[in-house]
Amino acid sequence: MKNTPLYPLILKPIFKEKPWGGRRLETLLGKDLPPDVPIGESWELTIRRDEKSIIANGPLAGKTLFEVGNERGDELYGISSVTENRFPLLIKFIDAQNTLSVQVHPDDRYVSLNEDSNDSGKTEMWYILHAEPESSIIFGLKEEVTREEIRKALKDKTLKDFFTVILVKKGDAFFIPAGTVHAIGRGIVLVEIQQNSDITYRLYDFDRVDSQGKPRDLHVEKALDVINFAFTDTVKIEGTAVLEGKSRKTLLIECPHFAVELLEINQETAQKTFNSFSILSMLEGRLTIQWGGGKVNVIKGETVFLPACLSDYRLTPETFSRMLKTYIPEV
Repeated sequence: MKNTPLYPLILKPIFKEKPWGGRRLETLLGKDLPPDVPIGESWELTIRRDEKSIIANGPLAGKTLFEVGNERGDELYGISSVTENRFPLLIKFIDAQNTLSVQVHPDDRYVSLNEDSNDSGKTEMWYILHAEPESSIIFGLKEEVTREEIRKALKDKTLKDFFTVILVKKGDAFFIPAGTVHAIGRGIVLVEIQQNSDITYRLYDFDRVDSQGKPRDLHVEKALDVINFAFTDTVKIEGTAVLEGKSRKTLLIECPHFAVELLEINQETAQKTFNSFSILSMLEGRLTIQWGGGKVNVIKGETVFLPACLSDYRLTPETFSRMLKTYIPEV
């Protein structure tokens, strides 16, 4: 493995059956889903104790990204903050055929002080791939809501009155810092880019019960500990667009944990890895990634890990192609 030149690595998805999931990852993104089960999540990029992305193409096919990183860390990751086997990102496609629970995530400091876990906190962003005409998300609390009001509303079963609800459509994007109350509504398919954490505090689940008639566990006290009651910037991301010939690049978000660009490619376009890895999440079209050592063809629905050592590469579309490019910004 040490003598194999690195190249754009197409990753195999890891599918997660969920009671609120569906089949739209198959119809929208061409995913080859297991039959007859509702799939809620496709983990596109992950390096976790029990879940490690497997490479699908080229000489390293069948190896995990974790294995390659152990042997080729600097070439693969560059200057990005990958330390002690902790990879900073987790990227998913999510298909919500029903509304998910209302939840909130802790930040890094809260996790380090209160959780017996190797996880980080969890800041994330969403990019909407599909939404039904009346689909909406819960995104934050209404202004000036207090902890005491939340406690009382939980007892009175009136908590829904305190949520900020936003109608969404294809192409909308939202930044969800740790501490933000949120939920994905029914009829939505999205890309979720997040810190590599699986810690979620469930605040409310619409009084639903499981097949045995029991409600799912809530984590009210921890949720109340971490909610940022001052957060009111509940607006969609507008982004900053730059035309590059017939193509367009829109910086959607840049925070300490990740940066995400929307690339809309109509012609051959030069890109760089800037001494760090990048990830391409293909949302539409098909194209060729060309670099000094060759080329790789990718299509809608695939996720590609671009090693830091590639440096310069070119995206050559066969058809109009739209994708998210994710990377760790330099501090």
